Amino acid sequence: MYNPLSWRNIPTAKTLFVMIFMAGIGLIVSVVALLYLSLHLISSKTNEIDEHRSALSVQGAIQTSANRVWSLVIDNAVWDDAVREVYPPVLNTEWLYNTWGAGFKINNLYDGTFVLDEHFNVLWGSFKSKAFHEQNLDFFGNGLKALIRDNADALKSEKNIYAGITRTRQGVAFVGIGLIRPMIGRLQVHNDVRRYLVITRHLNPQILSDLGNTFQIEDLNFTEQHTSEASVPLKSSAGELLGYLNWQPRLPGAQAASAASNDITQIVLLAAGLILLFILLSSVGLYKLARGENQARRVARTDWLSHLPNRRALIEELERVSLRGDIDVKSVVFIDLDGFKDVNDIYGHDVGDDLIIMMARALRDRVPEGGMLARMGGDEFAMMIGGDHSQARASAFAGNVLDFLGAPLRLGERTIHISASIGIASGTLIECTSSELFRRADIAMYHSKITGKGRVTQYDAELNSVREQQLAIENEIRSGMERDEFEVWYQPIIDARSQKMTSVEALLRWPRRPAGELGPDAFISIAETSGLIYGLGQFVLRRACQDLEPFGDLKLSVNISPAQFRDPEFEEKVARVIEMTRFPANRLQLEVTETYVLENPERARAAISNLKALGTAVALDDFGTGYSSIGYLRRFNFDTIKIDKSLAGLVDNDEQAAALVSGTVRIASALGMAVVAEGVENEKQMKLLRLAGCDQLQGFWFSQPMPIEAIIELRKVRYV
Repeated sequence: MYNPLSWRNIPTAKTLFVMIFMAGIGLIVSVVALLYLSLHLISSKTNEIDEHRSALSVQGAIQTSANRVWSLVIDNAVWDDAVREVYPPVLNTEWLYNTWGAGFKINNLYDGTFVLDEHFNVLWGSFKSKAFHEQNLDFFGNGLKALIRDNADALKSEKNIYAGITRTRQGVAFVGIGLIRPMIGRLQVHNDVRRYLVITRHLNPQILSDLGNTFQIEDLNFTEQHTSEASVPLKSSAGELLGYLNWQPRLPGAQAASAASNDITQIVLLAAGLILLFILLSSVGLYKLARGENQARRVARTDWLSHLPNRRALIEELERVSLRGDIDVKSVVFIDLDGFKDVNDIYGHDVGDDLIIMMARALRDRVPEGGMLARMGGDEFAMMIGGDHSQARASAFAGNVLDFLGAPLRLGERTIHISASIGIASGTLIECTSSELFRRADIAMYHSKITGKGRVTQYDAELNSVREQQLAIENEIRSGMERDEFEVWYQPIIDARSQKMTSVEALLRWPRRPAGELGPDAFISIAETSGLIYGLGQFVLRRACQDLEPFGDLKLSVNISPAQFRDPEFEEKVARVIEMTRFPANRLQLEVTETYVLENPERARAAISNLKALGTAVALDDFGTGYSSIGYLRRFNFDTIKIDKSLAGLVDNDEQAAALVSGTVRIASALGMAVVAEGVENEKQMKLLRLAGCDQLQGFWFSQPMPIEAIIELRKVRYV
């Protein structure tokens, strides 16, 4: 077979050297050009950025000057003494001059102060400490008139102070206007009498010099004509163009480029030397690399842990077969190990790695002739086989894998229980691509996982629609959690003797789903396989503790999904919820399924011990559906056993079931455990379960699950 990586296809060392040398010379030229071009671009951009910064600084200086006048108006207009001196019956001009008119000589914060009446006519004024005798606003220009016109109502209603720019007969000025009013309370005047304070500050070289120093702007000046590129227009509050503020650009980019030119030359020489050295070393290294590429390719296509081909290798093989034109049926077996995450969490990743190595060896021994086994990553493996009877051989391989995993695995001194969810897809690479074949096998595997694990599923078209529906529900769950569509309902748990409600079990419901309410049986398993159960479980625990916290006589039972129980941080999360909701730990009971306890005894025992250390009780749920022994019950030291409705619900017509319930009660009593019977649906069952010695009863005979508000009413009516 032709191999493009064989020796005869490797270019000679001389050819490689020439190619690298030419590329190196081109690289030197490119580096030199790039360095100088970059220097020019950086210099230009630096100048542009500095010019833009300067323009923003000038605009900031303009705004700062206007804000200063605005502040002066606030300081002088909102003043009880000013109200007393300017409003009728007396306008105290002497006080006005001494207070405001003389201020120009004292601190030079402004050059004009004026008092206007309610019609905005000048009652009194002082400009540069000299009396101002005009009564209309012509002196102040259109800027002040625009401020008054645009804000007349707000000025009259004591709401705001306004400042802007105008051109007076004395030149360009910053101007502010505001109603003279008391500091506290509303202005007490008759009718529409108003007095407004106007302050002006004209632009002059000293002001421009101060602003330039403050904002680090060189040679800031004002001209009426546009004389420089480094300038910004100055407009009045009426929108008139008054002139331009100009400054001297600093051109920091050009200065930096000139200062760095010698260093850049040295860098160019150093880069050229390094590139030449690189050419020499690369000529040797690249030649060796070409020879070793076959080995590198093998490494890239091999899983480092199991030494099996990896996902890439398997897909490439399928693609190669497809390009070759093979038309026989290909089968892909997709294997996902159930419980592998628990092994990692309980025993550590080193043990998990050992398990992967053992599984790789066991699977490789069972691959039929002509098949290719690969590790897809994590705890997933895949086997591809083609030719006659490929479907039957793939099914036989899958069956052998399940048989192998049916017995506990011995790993060092540990005995480990795991199973596998397996999916098989078959087809020719003409009717579907290699990627589609893998996708179908993955869908079939996923179906095996959500329908009970430890089984094999053959892909068919119906599975595809089922998977699409499951994905849709998964997305709905995710968005439903964000939109608060879920609720927690509660089913009463009744004391068998007093017939009073002593506890409730929290149950998740989805009543506000846009497409209609969906039962827990339809979405819980999807939430578990997608990992969304972690968030839903925490929601149920938190909401239930919040709802039940006020009712100190009621205890709370919360179901814990096996997926939650596998979480090594689960106990800490429970502790945080108890602390956050202030729910007494001795009123909380967490229910774990019998199946998970049997499959993961080490993790279960550690978790139960940690939970009981918090003060919570732990119940074994669904007792009677698995294979628990007395030894297991003693080992885990549960507080309560909940007899599953599949057993408790038969006591009224099945003598064997009644005997099993009685025996369970006697065993539980001997071990100091309480017994709750689930699924009580009629009075006869209730009486028989009471006679059998059950401590508590639960079922539709007493109440269906209901919202917390209904539980509160039910307690008042029936059980209190």
